[in-house]
Formats: sequence, structure tokens, C-alpha cells
Amino acid sequence: MDKTLLVIDNDEALVELESFYFTDQGYTVYTAFDGDVGVKLALQHKPAAIICDLIMGEMHGFEVLRTLRLHPDMKQTVVIMTSAKAYKPDIDRARELGATDYVVKPFRTDELLAIVERHLASFGRQEPR
Repeated sequence: MDKTLLVIDNDEALVELESFYFTDQGYTVYTAFDGDVGVKLALQHKPAAIICDLIMGEMHGFEVLRTLRLHPDMKQTVVIMTSAKAYKPDIDRARELGATDYVVKPFRTDELLAIVERHLASFGRQEPR
């Protein structure tokens, strides 16, 4: 299974925690603290999965998701949106834009890992791109 991951979130402590945890689980982790940089890293590295926060300063998570899904290389990438908001219209909008899943903060990193791995397995990602 391709174990590359991109974490896009403006919460530096959370990014550091997720990066440490996923690296410890054998993942290669790329990080971005804003959506614009996150999109650039996604297109450059083509990770198997992306964890993206919804509420960020420069580029909102919906805009990140919309931009990524426009690129042919990103259409099948697992994209998990995260937010402290469990607001149903936001969850529905994320799914409309192509989010693979939506996880409400706070979450446990082991639960997030299980979600990522379940989606990677269901997408059949066996080889790195």
C-alpha cells in the first residue's frame, strides 16, 4: 500500500502530532500550514491520502478540495476533511466536492489512522504513483 500522506492544517501543534504519529506508523508525511501550499505539495508529491482542515486563513478547505479535484491526478486521491464543526451542511458540501470522508475534531490519531487505512484499502492503492 502506498503510505504517503499530506496534512494541511493551520494548527501547527496538530500538524506536528499527526506527522509524528503517521511517520511512526511507516508513512511518509508532507505538511502544509495553509491551503495554497497544501495544493502545491499535493500536485508535486501526489500523496495516497490527504488530511485537510476545513477552516484555514488564506485558502478555505472547500477551495483546497475543489482545486484538487480539478486535477486528473487527484481525482482518486483519498481526501479526508477535518473540522471542529459538525455542521451537517458543511459535511454535505464536503462530500459534494469530492471528500472521501469528514472527521470531526477532536479525534484520536489512532482512529484517524484507521479511517485513512480503510479508505486506502478500499481504493485499492497498492503501488505508489
